[in-house]
Amino acid sequence: MNDKILPIGSVIQLHNGEVKLMILSRFPLYNNQGTIGYFDYSACLYPNGNTDNQCYFFNKEDISKVWFEGYIDDQEKSAQQLFEKEQKNIKYPHLKLNNI
Repeated sequence: MNDKILPIGSVIQLHNGEVKLMILSRFPLYNNQGTIGYFDYSACLYPNGNTDNQCYFFNKEDISKVWFEGYIDDQEKSAQQLFEKEQKNIKYPHLKLNNI
């Protein structure tokens, strides 16, 4: 998986995953037993959507396949540039799936 930040609406599959997920947000905060940190993405089941308020958290390196890349316009390109520039300034720890 490359280091490109995927847009909201992208449909992906995780390593060892059997279902497709649709990205809902980027750099979401996650409460890991009282420690607040962040992941690269949160997602919902595809094609179901966020019907049960169940979110899945993961990072770029956890993605094995991108089935569909979400909508990209000038606003998205600007947002991606801002995310890339500011990511190093996030004060929360970057959580990993194998540490949860």
